[in-house]
Amino acid sequence: MESLKQTIEGTRAWLRRVMPHAAVLSAALFVVWLLIHNSRFYREGLVGRVFPVALLLIYFTAAYYALVGLRWLKRRVMWRVRRRLVITYLFVGLTPIVLLITLAAMVYFVGLSQVMNRIVRVQLVDKETQAHANARTLAEAFLRLPQNNGDSSNRAAQQAWLDERVTLLQPSLPGARVAVWSAGAGGRVDETKPAQFTSEPRDVRVRGVGGDETPVGAPLPAWLRARDEWRGFAYVPPASPTEAFGTPSMRAFVRARDGDREVSLLFVMPVSRVFVEQLRLNTDLQVHPFFLGADIAAINFNRGWWGSSISIGARGVRQTNRDEERQIELAEGARRIVIDFRRDQLGDEVNTSSMIVLPATSWPDGAVSQRGAFLCKFSAFAMANQLFEENELGKFFQGTFLLVAVVFLILELLALLSAAWLTRAVTGTVHKLYRATEFIKRGDFSHRVRVRSRDQLGELAEAFNDMSANIESLLQERVKHERLEREVEIAAEVQAQLFPRKVPRLLGAEIVGECRAARGVAGDYYDYVEIAPGLVAFALGDVAGKGISAALVMSNLQASLRAQATILAERMRAATRAATAATTLGGGQSSSVGVEMPCGVTGVDVSCAVEQMAASINEQLCHSTDSNRFATLFIALYDDDSRQLRYTNAGHNDALLVRASGTIEHLTEGGTVLGAFEWARYTEASATLERGDVLVIYSDGISEADNPRGAEYTEHRLAHLVRQNRDKTADEIRRLIFTEVDNWTSGQERDDDQTVVIIKSY
Repeated sequence: MESLKQTIEGTRAWLRRVMPHAAVLSAALFVVWLLIHNSRFYREGLVGRVFPVALLLIYFTAAYYALVGLRWLKRRVMWRVRRRLVITYLFVGLTPIVLLITLAAMVYFVGLSQVMNRIVRVQLVDKETQAHANARTLAEAFLRLPQNNGDSSNRAAQQAWLDERVTLLQPSLPGARVAVWSAGAGGRVDETKPAQFTSEPRDVRVRGVGGDETPVGAPLPAWLRARDEWRGFAYVPPASPTEAFGTPSMRAFVRARDGDREVSLLFVMPVSRVFVEQLRLNTDLQVHPFFLGADIAAINFNRGWWGSSISIGARGVRQTNRDEERQIELAEGARRIVIDFRRDQLGDEVNTSSMIVLPATSWPDGAVSQRGAFLCKFSAFAMANQLFEENELGKFFQGTFLLVAVVFLILELLALLSAAWLTRAVTGTVHKLYRATEFIKRGDFSHRVRVRSRDQLGELAEAFNDMSANIESLLQERVKHERLEREVEIAAEVQAQLFPRKVPRLLGAEIVGECRAARGVAGDYYDYVEIAPGLVAFALGDVAGKGISAALVMSNLQASLRAQATILAERMRAATRAATAATTLGGGQSSSVGVEMPCGVTGVDVSCAVEQMAASINEQLCHSTDSNRFATLFIALYDDDSRQLRYTNAGHNDALLVRASGTIEHLTEGGTVLGAFEWARYTEASATLERGDVLVIYSDGISEADNPRGAEYTEHRLAHLVRQNRDKTADEIRRLIFTEVDNWTSGQERDDDQTVVIIKSY
């Protein structure tokens, strides 16, 4: 750091020595440039190619002395608070006027331009919707026609029917044309070939702009064949590399099926003269088709009383601007594209200033991009005449604006007159406060400001004195608070690793779970562990309390549960190995002599594995936590083969078993909370999950969530929600529960952790 400061100081000293000489040289070069920059010698000679390097010295010198001047101004003029306040009040008086004028201009020119864009977009979206609806109707109606079995008369009737329907669409959708791919019974539509039926009008007025002559019945592009329907504003890029304009159109594609019959229908409405005239009539705007299909990054064209300006952005493109001809030429290697803004794609003259940009889909490859599609005439004077026309409303507007201007001017004068008085009232106390800050900068917190005035500035000085006395302790408290916040963040990251990362794969059930913490770290816990293939232990617990202390007990609970699950899994493997050995020794005859499977495991009459796990977890929590740190827990074993569920409810909310028929069962069997009484014992019960049954295990953060009026969400509402949506997947039910609880609480901060585990049998 010290070497960097020395380098900066050395550079400044060198600039102070060199820049006076550079300023003289720059001034001489600038005078020479003024004398020769318009001459042929400068434009075509070697000097014209080399001189721009010299201009860099001029620019650097000007920038350097501009910074020096600003620094001098800041030190000499702006250092005094009184001068700074005077200048501030001047800005306070002038800035609102400048901002209001700028805002009015932006609203007038930009806002109204966007309104026109919006009007045109609404009309185009309406046409797109009509095209899609008619495409769907035609496809479904075509399916109901008699099937074409190679009979020429039947095919002619289908063609005649299609021509008749397309003709009826011309008044509302001018230039509409249709292509139909049809497949018979059991067949598949082949869209890689031309359409079997096409219908398009012959009127040249509805011929689309652009150079594309591809028939409407040409094979569909590959990106569209996999879709059942699509609609949008599409275009065909120009075929020639020197052509700028593409061929735009409204397109809709639908695929209809009726039994084993299938029909694909493409509806195309090109941007034609009649289409544009109808668009002008509906919007009362002078719209011109001007679709830029070439690969140009951006083109902005503006025209007003100040003249015309065209800006173009394209990677690697050299641009030339010929304003007098309102043309622009883009050059990229041997490729040259000339865009003439004097005429639109219909050949009509254009006098416009606003380009309408729309999302358009490239028909060959399906790529969507923003493209300039139309030019729209906009006259600021016409809009002003409409606003202030000679009627009662216009006169009212004129009088209102004049009154506002007079009032605003009076307020500005009052603000300027009050600036001097305010400056004198402020500067005295401010100077004392400045001197006091110098003591604070040196670390001397014993200095006090002498207060004489009893106004707000005097109160500020008193507050400064209090701040000086407390600032050191506040800094220490801030360091402690930041350290605590970081520790909470780390705890939340560590806790996230305790929740299950993957869901056991079951053939007959789906399991999902989620925990939303109330204070960064949660006291709720859920888990599901695969004991053996098809046998899963899952649990949901709620630790008393919140925050880090509850999270620590939760981690202890997680470790105890995982340990018990591991013990049970090992017992099963040992029992299985023993059974296998007994079968081998018995000469291939299965024998259970001397083989004792762990209780509660599938295939054993005694059911006690779950209650033993609960008892073991209770004993471990009692030994490792205080008696006031207890937890509720719902723990269960689910056998995927038999759909048998064995569970124990240790003081937790009753789990809800919603049957496929709509009945609701509460799973209550178990015992008291864990970690409070070492002598506690637990019992387990069983239930069978039939196809379509839903088991919902939740914490009290769900049922006791309060709305703004203090009413709880309740278990009854939760049960009703699950029953109404029992046909949905487990994950969908999970999302519905959290969404409804959030709606119930109206987005209030959670008072308690909210956790849910859902098992859906299918």
